[in-house]
Amino acid sequence: MRDVVNEKDEIVGRATKEEVAAQNLICRVCFIMLVNSRDELLLHQRSANKKAYPLYWSGAAAGHLVSGEGYLEAAQREMMEEIGVEADLEFVGKFFSEDDREMVGVFLGYHDGPIEIEPLEVKQVDYFSLARLELEMPGMKVTSFVERSLPLILPRLGGRSADH
Repeated sequence: MRDVVNEKDEIVGRATKEEVAAQNLICRVCFIMLVNSRDELLLHQRSANKKAYPLYWSGAAAGHLVSGEGYLEAAQREMMEEIGVEADLEFVGKFFSEDDREMVGVFLGYHDGPIEIEPLEVKQVDYFSLARLELEMPGMKVTSFVERSLPLILPRLGGRSADH
């Protein structure tokens, strides 16, 4: 079951995944952007078997919240499921995706360790410097979540202490 929310992210009910889709209801999603010590963004290319946005590049991890789950709890779960990573996360904001009918909670974390992808979810991962991303993004299939999350995370990059 998933919590159904309105455009103010207030819970207004519960529904199954199928009911959410069939009735065009709004549900909650977590979206995680990870950065390494060189301020490179970890993006993943979604697997070809994904129903939504197959082979599109997206953040480090993302996923739907189950009913009663918080954004942070879901973000930690999705990171572990999709890329095998545990990292401290900072909530940086949220936005409503009208096209996807999803309320999206965005998190930023720092990670330099290994990545273990779940091949049913993720085709590949890569690190992108901001310069590389700016150069290559126009020719990439990138989810709107990446585009909408960048303004939330870019002000937080650079100048971090060495303890991250």
